[in-house]
Amino acid sequence: MKIKFLVYLFSLFLAILNINYLNAQEKTIFVWGGDINLKFTQYIVNLTQKENPRLCYLPTASGDNADNIKLWEKICTQLRIDTLVFKVWVSSSENNKSFEDILMHSDAIVVGGGNTLNMLGIWKAQGIDHILKKALDKGIILAGGSAGAICWFINGISDSRPVKLSCVDGLNLLPYSTCPHYDQNERKELYHQMIKEQKMHSGYALDEKAGILFKNGKAVDFVSQSDKHNSFYICVQNGEVKSEKVKSRILLQNNALPENSYKSSSINKRISEISEYKEQTPLEAYASEIKTIYQNKTQVPDIKIEKTFTYNDQIAGIVNDTYLNSMGLYSLWYFYNHNGTWTSMGEDIGGETLLECEITFREKAQTIIKRAKEKFNMSN
Repeated sequence: MKIKFLVYLFSLFLAILNINYLNAQEKTIFVWGGDINLKFTQYIVNLTQKENPRLCYLPTASGDNADNIKLWEKICTQLRIDTLVFKVWVSSSENNKSFEDILMHSDAIVVGGGNTLNMLGIWKAQGIDHILKKALDKGIILAGGSAGAICWFINGISDSRPVKLSCVDGLNLLPYSTCPHYDQNERKELYHQMIKEQKMHSGYALDEKAGILFKNGKAVDFVSQSDKHNSFYICVQNGEVKSEKVKSRILLQNNALPENSYKSSSINKRISEISEYKEQTPLEAYASEIKTIYQNKTQVPDIKIEKTFTYNDQIAGIVNDTYLNSMGLYSLWYFYNHNGTWTSMGEDIGGETLLECEITFREKAQTIIKRAKEKFNMSN
């Protein structure tokens, strides 16, 4: 009996050691190709697996810019989470907490964009760089966009110096180089050149609204807000630069319609090809709406209808090319089925691509339905 008990205690001890080992190894960094926004922040909140995580925001790269701080606080308000803004431009006071005390009691640390070089200089002068490494080892999530992405890598392409884009050293917490804002040709060309000339290691490039999650130094999740924004692995093969596009998972707001819960139909028709205006289908309702808008004008524009999205025969979105030539954006017109009649609920910007339009519809459908119900209940 005593031997069995000792074996049990030893097994329990090994299990605890194993758990501690695994926890110690979980080093999480999430990087974003451009300015931080709602979906970037929601992703970090989800990573913490907490209802109200402690997110600490570092606006050092922008010189603790007030507008950047307001934007961050607005995002956190939308997500209904508390945040602490970590300012480095402070004076000594007995009421102040130490930098280490603030950072080491966070669930995630989020670094904003700005001047990478200046930010790192301040961090090193204040010892913040060492604290961030300790935070990573402790399992605190590190994240950031633009300058807030570069800082975690060996180095990255940055506009931190006055005249030209250049390579700026990071904290070397990820064993790669990086290039945020990769959809800007000037940055892309310099990054390729530096890697080809072996002045930078192989690494990851990110378009403006794309992100990569690293666990223990390895890329494990690639995400994006649309098919227009991607991540790439850049290396040299046979003396030439190879840019390998990585398949990304599309980020959606938490209230978005589930996949396969709505119908998507390709239309590819112009207004002139739709003869019925009885408002018995979303397509007819849209054609009728356009005809009414332009009834006092000499000519109705021959708008092309690309796609329709319909959810529960209750709400529909009509994707059209009204602004495609002038603005490079698709229009998305909403219609609500009120007692068998499809009624206009207004026009919206769908996005630059058809997939972006689909994302917009999925994320806004429930809000439009709620607004429509309120509108028609008031009129009854």
